[in-house]
Amino acid sequence: MRCSASRLFSLLTALAVLLSVSCGKQDPVPDPDPPEPVDPNPPSVYKYGLRELARANDLLLGTAFTYSEYNMDQPLKEVLKRDFDAVTFGNEMKHDGIVQADGSLRFQTADTMVGWLKDCDAQLFGHTLGWHSQQQTDYLDRMIREAPDAATAASRIRELHKSWVDAMIDHFDAYGWDVVNEVLMDNGEWRSTANTPAGRHIFVWGNYYPGGTKEFVDAAFRSAQEALKRNGKQAILYINDYNLEGGWAKAKLEALCSYAESNPDVTGVGSQMHISSDMNRDDFVNMLKRMVKTGKMVRISELDVKQDQTDQGETIVFIFDQYLKLVPKEQRGGITFWGVSDKNTWLGKGNYPLLYDSLYKRKDSYRALHAYLLDRAGLE
Repeated sequence: MRCSASRLFSLLTALAVLLSVSCGKQDPVPDPDPPEPVDPNPPSVYKYGLRELARANDLLLGTAFTYSEYNMDQPLKEVLKRDFDAVTFGNEMKHDGIVQADGSLRFQTADTMVGWLKDCDAQLFGHTLGWHSQQQTDYLDRMIREAPDAATAASRIRELHKSWVDAMIDHFDAYGWDVVNEVLMDNGEWRSTANTPAGRHIFVWGNYYPGGTKEFVDAAFRSAQEALKRNGKQAILYINDYNLEGGWAKAKLEALCSYAESNPDVTGVGSQMHISSDMNRDDFVNMLKRMVKTGKMVRISELDVKQDQTDQGETIVFIFDQYLKLVPKEQRGGITFWGVSDKNTWLGKGNYPLLYDSLYKRKDSYRALHAYLLDRAGLE
């Protein structure tokens, strides 16, 4: 298209006007949402980690993880160094995590994890010396089959358990041990083959003691105390179980505490506490009071809190608050969370039971616990 000279002149004139306006000094147009200034050294509400705050409240704070879940990635190291004083291995110190199918002992994975703890200045809690689940049944069943008679088989199993306890306490330096775990039913009865479903790596040790599971528990604590003395070591020896905070399992709580009171080799009582955030609080308080009455160390050993209609953080704060109020300093065995982040909880997806989300970001429950411990410690 051709333009006439007059039209071209008009266009050039308009362009010149526009250029003169755009090139002149103009007041800047204000940004409707200006960015916040960046502080190179921002004050942090997390001046203290949970570990330091727990210490200030005379509390040992722990967590748990497995080798396969985390392989000690850098975020986990940072969390451990900042927030936790103690670690329980989820699987690596259980019978089938150490004992091989031929009866040999393999400590390499657990030893690697112990090295990680040293890097993070965290203590080791031993879990577990006596449990019906995750036993090396390939080996144990073969030892029974190859025995000439039932009496020999039973004697052999008793010897194998004592040698297991000896080997574990000889090898590891732990500040405490779950000497027996889940040896009682909710009705207060000792676990037996009659009330325990069979399955791979399920093995009820008490079946091979003349006095049943009670005699097995007696022997386990006696062996642990003897092994500690022989090695010149000290550790708290726990009887540990679940559902103790449940009103439907009052008989189990009473049976566990009564047994601990009757056996001087038992120096600690532990409650797992895999709970929901709407737990019955009166039952929990009653549990703590009964455990304290034993005169033994009192430990919450495997805490996780599934989220539901009640605020998770508020529930966790209530648990810590009651524990610190009701358990005297000299009886505090500590509180251990059963996991670090929601990514690797044993409860699976959708329950979100821990203090960190799947990306290691602090959750509201972390912030609530941090604020509570900070305020109670009186730190600034």
